[in-house]
Amino acid sequence: MTDRRTFLQEAAMAAGLAAAGGCRAFRNDCGFYGPTIRDRLWMWGHHAQMCHKSVKKGSVWPGPTVEQAEGCRLMGIPNNCVVRWGNMPAYPWGNYFEQFKDMKRITFAITDGAAGTVWEKLDIALNELKPTTPNLTGCFLDDFFVEKSLNQKVEDLKIISDRVHAAGLRLSVVLYSDQDGFRPEFKPKLELCDETSLWFWKSSNIATMADNVRRCRDFIGPDKDLLLGLYMWDFTIGAPVPAERMERQLEYARRFLADRTVTGLIFHPTYAAALDVPAVNLSKRWIAEFGDRLWGV
Repeated sequence: MTDRRTFLQEAAMAAGLAAAGGCRAFRNDCGFYGPTIRDRLWMWGHHAQMCHKSVKKGSVWPGPTVEQAEGCRLMGIPNNCVVRWGNMPAYPWGNYFEQFKDMKRITFAITDGAAGTVWEKLDIALNELKPTTPNLTGCFLDDFFVEKSLNQKVEDLKIISDRVHAAGLRLSVVLYSDQDGFRPEFKPKLELCDETSLWFWKSSNIATMADNVRRCRDFIGPDKDLLLGLYMWDFTIGAPVPAERMERQLEYARRFLADRTVTGLIFHPTYAAALDVPAVNLSKRWIAEFGDRLWGV
């Protein structure tokens, strides 16, 4: 277990590395996002019933569960990534998207484990959702590099990227620091995306954020948006992220927002937002304290 002194030393080192690399040169303009941290906060949205797939066999979900928009409201987060894990909601989904009408932004995953090909989901996003969902701002490539069935050839991804951009939307992609890292062959595909989200699948790897977030920024370059994914639930152990680890990743997030290494954050998952556990409560307090502060200050 890491004591507080070690943690503060690591966090200070992360800030020092960022400053040495000139992180304030990264995205000096606000770009797509507004000036506050809250405007740059997202949730990773899954159907409420997916909570039952998050626990180990024989265990039960430790409290209430909520749908996506309600999870965002409870956390104080204005933006949501709609990801149909477990094929829920199944298509056609009726009025499911009505819950998002008052949110500032939503994105729709076109690689998400739900039934259908990426091309079919892209058609849904562009031909069905966009005309009726004015707050749809982009499409997301979930598990893109880690799942071979989802990883498109560069030529196909170029077609996807062009179609998304022609519709006035943005293309975002998931990258795991502890599953697939920063391979040179990823670079041409990342160039076709507007935004990379970096995730640490195992909460035991949160300690590597100081180095790996900086490496990811260098890897994608200064002009691409970079979102840092923050798990509140550790899917590898089927339990909430332990309090000490949650505190650590929130402190790293604060420092990387302050020096503009990262553009924003994604809290994961929506259906955990009603749990009375340290990981969720710490996140809510952090958002309440820092959400209305200016990015890069």
